[in-house]
Amino acid sequence: MAKKTLRQIRREKDFTQKQLSQLTGLTERIISIYENDINALRAASFYNLEKLAIALGVTVDDIFLG
Repeated sequence: MAKKTLRQIRREKDFTQKQLSQLTGLTERIISIYENDINALRAASFYNLEKLAIALGVTVDDIFLG
């Protein structure tokens, strides 16, 4: 089973970056950066990761471990 990326999780939940931005309060730009740069995602604050996880209905671990 292949590891899922943040982008894949978002798409499975049928969210656009704009919709996820509205749900989390994060900018579309930062969501794009997190989706395209694993190092940026790893450096993200737990607060931002938690916002993403809650909005996507997953755990923070799911975001990293797929």
